[in-house]
Amino acid sequence: MGLVKNSIPVGEPSGPFDTVFVSSQLALGPVPWTIQWLPAVDSTQDLVREAAGAGAQEGLTVVTDWQRQGRGRLGRQWVTAPGHDLLFSVLLRPGRTMLSLLPLLAGIAVADGLKQATGLAIDLKWPNDLLFDGRKLAGILLERGPEPAAALGVGVNVNSGVDELPAQASSVSLALGRPQRRETLLVAILAALGAALQRSREEGEGWVLPSWRQQSSMLGNRVSYERAGAVTAGVAEDIEDDGALRLRGDDGKLTRIYAGDVRLLRG
Repeated sequence: MGLVKNSIPVGEPSGPFDTVFVSSQLALGPVPWTIQWLPAVDSTQDLVREAAGAGAQEGLTVVTDWQRQGRGRLGRQWVTAPGHDLLFSVLLRPGRTMLSLLPLLAGIAVADGLKQATGLAIDLKWPNDLLFDGRKLAGILLERGPEPAAALGVGVNVNSGVDELPAQASSVSLALGRPQRRETLLVAILAALGAALQRSREEGEGWVLPSWRQQSSMLGNRVSYERAGAVTAGVAEDIEDDGALRLRGDDGKLTRIYAGDVRLLRG
């Protein structure tokens, strides 16, 4: 998929979201995507979870320009300038066997979609961050809804400028040196997500861990892990079959991490 150019300066909002374009590009995909755009919401995750409870089908995608109460993992707030970035949530019904590896599968799909649309080589950081040149470019949040549904939230820094981002973050436009059309990125990400879900349903999930390992530089490197105020440092050895991170602490103790805050240690 080629790049779509426009004349929007980096750091400027990109205008109303074109759901017609997105829907037309996804019409023949393996998932029946339904695209809804709202200029502002409290949380796309909450809307998708409510829709799941009401029986909405898989593929419902809620996109917004601004979230008043956007959130990431561990209750962190996700803040972005209105209209600059790509913020959406997807209703998935993956089945119980796929749930444990769904966060890793989603990370692979978002990385693949971004690479296809932009050419950027994305580095996956367990469990939910996508990095470029060591800086956070995107993040995902998976929340289970009424069984067996799940709400997958994705935030991609697209057209935010340096002054609008934390020091440890970057955006697609900054990485490429030119602004990007959000619709094109969403099409590529959803197409990659649909393909990944279809592959898992046809082949099983055996491909997920090898693919994730190939797209991550964190394994074999030192990290710190924080949970409940306690910090442990060590080497991120591998990802377990259930998606847990295996950490070999500096004291030699082996820990399997299922949730918490993991940071890469430089130097």
